Amino acid sequence: MKILHIAPFFHGGVGIVALNLTKEFVKMGLEVILATPTPPPHELKDYITRHYALRKPTLSDPFYAIQFYVYNNETIKDLVRQEKPDVILIHGPLVIIAKAVHEVPIVSVIHGTYANEVKWMWYHPVFGIERIRYITSIYVTYRFDMALYRYITGLSNVHLLAVSKNTKKELINAGTPPSKVYSVLNGVDKELFRPIKREDAGSLVERLFNIKLRGKVLLHVNPGPLKGTHILVKAVAKVKKIYGNDFTLLIVGKLEPKSYRDYVEELVRGLGLTDNVKSLGYVENKLLPLLYNTADITVAPSYSEGGPLVTPESLACGTPVVATDVGGNPEYLALAGMDDLLVRISNYDFSSDLARRILYVLEKYTAQYQFNTIPSFSEMVSQIHTLLKKNMI
Repeated sequence: MKILHIAPFFHGGVGIVALNLTKEFVKMGLEVILATPTPPPHELKDYITRHYALRKPTLSDPFYAIQFYVYNNETIKDLVRQEKPDVILIHGPLVIIAKAVHEVPIVSVIHGTYANEVKWMWYHPVFGIERIRYITSIYVTYRFDMALYRYITGLSNVHLLAVSKNTKKELINAGTPPSKVYSVLNGVDKELFRPIKREDAGSLVERLFNIKLRGKVLLHVNPGPLKGTHILVKAVAKVKKIYGNDFTLLIVGKLEPKSYRDYVEELVRGLGLTDNVKSLGYVENKLLPLLYNTADITVAPSYSEGGPLVTPESLACGTPVVATDVGGNPEYLALAGMDDLLVRISNYDFSSDLARRILYVLEKYTAQYQFNTIPSFSEMVSQIHTLLKKNMI
């Protein structure tokens, strides 16, 4: 099978998935032709048969996909004629390219829909012009993407591949025909994310980031309003009243937008958590296993997700996860036998429920599980390959 893989970029969660899908398809013995608006990372040089450069859009969502189509539809049509792929693998709204290519099956990986964020974003502590930009961007992107998926799945050669059952449900609820949507849970790179000795990991983290860890360690990766960082801070304040002062919350990632960052920083100060909360900022992906293995709990209090990588990465390292019931979180926690660590979002401020789950892990949780229950990218690609053979080609 020859796959033309059109990837938008190789950074962030979408980029990590795109990179690993490429590697694993090649390991299966398939031929992968890569077409991207940005150069592929060096680690892919031994995995791709050929690479074609596409023109990079300059606009952000929701206009990125439209500009991508305008810039590249003729180039992609030429590529299809030249390479004659058996299938085109693409991501999210870039499936708009199906308007120009009708003769080849097209499968788009849908990494999330923003469905829950549209419901909750009105309450986020984002202020001023940033609030207008944030809400407008999310709302318009969601409406455009859902309209596009409804339209584009009317074409016989197009299918959508959701990265969780919740994402599949959200697509169907938005009007996508159920027969055109499949779900395969995101995998994890188990060569990178694996258990290591907690004491060694903690010592390394203290040296690398020049911090002193206090007692139990809570980890929160990729902060922001959508990720519920402010709710976590409120929950941690409740935890402190009962558990005491002997813990550290590590926040990993760039906290944006600015008005939200200011709010969270003031919240930390106002709740007396300055000595307990450490913000590490941006951290390279290769260092994340150290942080997961240092943590006693990873907390993922998101309002909206697709197939979040934080949850399976932490679980693959042997670290339990307290997470909200969005995206792939329920599936990952069920696989790990940790259903009791799932937090259901029944109202906007769920900090009390979150605090109870965190306290439960800190004080009573003794469950053991096999980290190999979490799917690898290899297993994910094997499922996708089966779907391609049975249903799409």
